[in-house]
Amino acid sequence: MGNLRIIASNAARRVTPGLIASSTDGLLVAANLVSDKKSDVWRATSTAARIGGALPAPELASGVALLGNFSPATTMRVRLSNEVSKTNLITYSEAFGDGSWEKVGLNLSGGVSAPDGSNNAFAIAATGSDPYFDKTLTLSPGTYTFSIFLKGVGGSVGKAPNVWFWNIGGLGGFASAVDARPLGAGWVRYAATCTVATGGSYRVRVDAPDSASAGDVVHIFGAQVESGSLSSYFPSGATQGVRPAGYIDTWQSYDCDTGVALACPAPAIQLEGWTAAQSASAYAYGGGTFARTWFPETQFRAFAIDLVDTGNAQGYIEASKLVIGRYWSPPYGLTSVSATDVDATAHYSTAAGDLLSRASTISKEVSIEMSALTQADRARLASILRASRAYPIFVSVRTGDPDLDAERAHTVLGKRMGDSEVALQAAERYGSKVTVRSI
Repeated sequence: MGNLRIIASNAARRVTPGLIASSTDGLLVAANLVSDKKSDVWRATSTAARIGGALPAPELASGVALLGNFSPATTMRVRLSNEVSKTNLITYSEAFGDGSWEKVGLNLSGGVSAPDGSNNAFAIAATGSDPYFDKTLTLSPGTYTFSIFLKGVGGSVGKAPNVWFWNIGGLGGFASAVDARPLGAGWVRYAATCTVATGGSYRVRVDAPDSASAGDVVHIFGAQVESGSLSSYFPSGATQGVRPAGYIDTWQSYDCDTGVALACPAPAIQLEGWTAAQSASAYAYGGGTFARTWFPETQFRAFAIDLVDTGNAQGYIEASKLVIGRYWSPPYGLTSVSATDVDATAHYSTAAGDLLSRASTISKEVSIEMSALTQADRARLASILRASRAYPIFVSVRTGDPDLDAERAHTVLGKRMGDSEVALQAAERYGSKVTVRSI
């Protein structure tokens, strides 16, 4: 019964110096996403927004959830990065027209569509059989990786380039096996790694394509030389480009990339007495919904969440709470599950005998009973229960259920309502009952 997942430790609370949003409406700031009050919200100014942040030290995560005013059409893309700070040692990494780039046997023209969505790529057209471009830089002893984005056009499609390190002292061209990583739309990121034994002047060189025919065209973008192995691209100008630790741009993939997917496809909640737009953010009365995604456990030091909700009933994205962290899931099903709407409405009778009501807030309460827990799962659950009931936990009982409404009904971000024992029920098998009420 069910597919229980619990996130008990929310990394979003430890973001330093704080959560960063792509846009903010007035005082409804991103910091509200990690308060204990669902009445504290972050609001963007449009139906597309990004929320992200960095951690003081790497952590593990396998799930993300946001409570907000989302429509069933909302898409979410989550990317995690554990990259350390690195320097792009090449200057003018996109300005191939600069005089520091030597160009032989080719004509160069700019304004070409690039992988990052800009028009900063260049086209090179071969004028002979051996077109190449290169750049000189000074390297100390160590291991380096040279990379560049290339796209064959017309007759150059299918012709392989050469990506080289070249020692000016006469040792000739050398590089390890070239790594080719397709990006889509014909673009490929090529990389070559070499070990420099003696410091000095080196060239990085690209023959694109090798064994060309006059008129062959290749699009080029984003050159990078970095110490160590290949990592994400970061541009440079007149000075070397220094990528901050955990930096995430708008177009590259990092340690984890969920891709764009529907985040909360269950039908929108419609509350009695509320319009569709009002129901979308009536968090205190059972409105709103969770955008959620799950992914393989990944170590990260920064994250970026991109949301798009063109069907939003209110015309802007709003979220009350954000959870990102590592989930725990027991290997066996649950003994019992219940979901209750706890309505604080009070009825009263008038002198005329009419039964009237004082409408009040509605909270969700989810109770789960587990059995047949292994010793390892007993220890993990005990660590969750050992934390103070003051800290909210995220519980999804029916993760992946094809009945999307049932999945939503059994999802809650809340606090434990009482102490929960972990009891020995059979030989080395344990059980527990936990009740969580929404914050």
